[in-house]
Amino acid sequence: MLMKVADEQPRQATADEVDVSVIIPCYNEQGTVAQCVKKAREWLDRSGTNGEIVVVDNASSDATAEVARAAGARVLYEGLRGKGNAFQTGVRESRGRYIVMSDGDATYDLSNLDMMVEPLKHGYDMVIGNRLSGKMEGKSMPWLHRHVGNPLFNALISLIARQRMGDVLSGLRSFTREAWVTMAPVSAGFELESEMCLRAGRHHLMVTDVPIPYAVRQSPSKLRGFTHGWAIARFIILESADLLFILPGFLGVLLGIVSLAIGVAASNGVDAGSVKWQPVFAGGILVPGGILFLTVGIAAKWLAWHKGVARPGLIIDVLRDRSVPVGDYFLLASVVALIVGGGLDAFLFWKVLVGDKLSLALGLGAVAQTLVLSGLALGVTAVLIGVLRASERDDFTRNPIAPEDDL
Repeated sequence: MLMKVADEQPRQATADEVDVSVIIPCYNEQGTVAQCVKKAREWLDRSGTNGEIVVVDNASSDATAEVARAAGARVLYEGLRGKGNAFQTGVRESRGRYIVMSDGDATYDLSNLDMMVEPLKHGYDMVIGNRLSGKMEGKSMPWLHRHVGNPLFNALISLIARQRMGDVLSGLRSFTREAWVTMAPVSAGFELESEMCLRAGRHHLMVTDVPIPYAVRQSPSKLRGFTHGWAIARFIILESADLLFILPGFLGVLLGIVSLAIGVAASNGVDAGSVKWQPVFAGGILVPGGILFLTVGIAAKWLAWHKGVARPGLIIDVLRDRSVPVGDYFLLASVVALIVGGGLDAFLFWKVLVGDKLSLALGLGAVAQTLVLSGLALGVTAVLIGVLRASERDDFTRNPIAPEDDL
């Protein structure tokens, strides 16, 4: 399962709140969880911080809970598997104004958390421990993850979030309770870290990263590179369909129409240095390609809304409004495009048969083919909209997210 819709908002801190809650979600970490708890306790005692250590046992089959409790942690239980699910439970039941999130595999050094907490006291909403800029032990991270996967996700999420983030997949981070409520994450699994970064950017939260050491894991990793990497990428697509598909789709259609117009007007091509550029070919790619991007974007927006990942926005509001026959409009546009494109093709073919030469033959031919391809793409979009509308049920429940017109 990709994600879980939260049934309730994180519990607000009460009068017995503490300064810092160190939350460690664990699944079968009996060999290392005690070390994590003891190091976190050392930091709390040495720094004089009023805090708590919360270990969330995520349906472990070993003695993780017993070992953590013996080491001095408050142990909670979450039976629904997934790191995100376990961490949601930890935040909901914790009491800290500041929350430190860590893994229980002893790869992060919890004996010195000053660098993770101090920025929060000076106005930052979230602090990310940057493994890539810190001291990383040899073989602590596979070469492909360190030099390919992580940098790609960093670049993509930083672009979408509109602020630079150095290690978006880091499992050591801290944030204020108010920031958590603002971000309202819903991920059930390893997508949690990426979602927090995306939502922090969407809500213009102040985020910084600090270099941290990263140690070799003492037991086999539960992270599966391709499986979890694809889950993270899938979440990014759902959460950011506006930027990844809908906006490029609109731009593609617009630029394609302009290219076709230039191509028809300049039938001999446009001088581009020593060569002639034929913009009609670009238009024939951009228009149907843009429509396909829009179609994928609509599907992703609908699925994201169903999963509680994103607010409905203008597109979903229009699709759900039964008084607006959106699918019929797309179907009508499809039929018109196919008829006009087919008719123009037939006209050009007839001109060839009778031996007439048209100075605009190349441009008109490109327009005809563009219309035919676009008509087919619009027909697919119309069918998709019909399927999406048919899939909605009156008794369907979603994460209660307030409407926002974000496309």
